[in-house]
Amino acid sequence: MITEREEEEARDLFNMAGWRNLMEELEDQLDLCTLDSCNTIEELHFTKGRAAVIRMLLNYEAYIKNISEEEDLPDVYQ
Repeated sequence: MITEREEEEARDLFNMAGWRNLMEELEDQLDLCTLDSCNTIEELHFTKGRAAVIRMLLNYEAYIKNISEEEDLPDVYQ
C-alpha cells in the first residue's frame, strides 16, 4: 500500500504535461518490443524484460486509481 501523501503526489504527477509525454513515449517504445527485433535468445529475454518494465510504468496510473477506489469501498466489499 501507499500513503495518502504518496497518492496525492502521484495524482499531481499524472496531471503534468510531462507525464502524458512520457506515457506516449513509452507506448512508442512498447511497440518496438517485438519478436522480429530479436535475433538471439539473449535479445528475446532483454526485450521481454524491457516490455515488462514499460507495461508496469504504463499501468502505474491505473494502479494508483484502483488503490484509491478500493479504499473508498465500504468494509463489506473488502
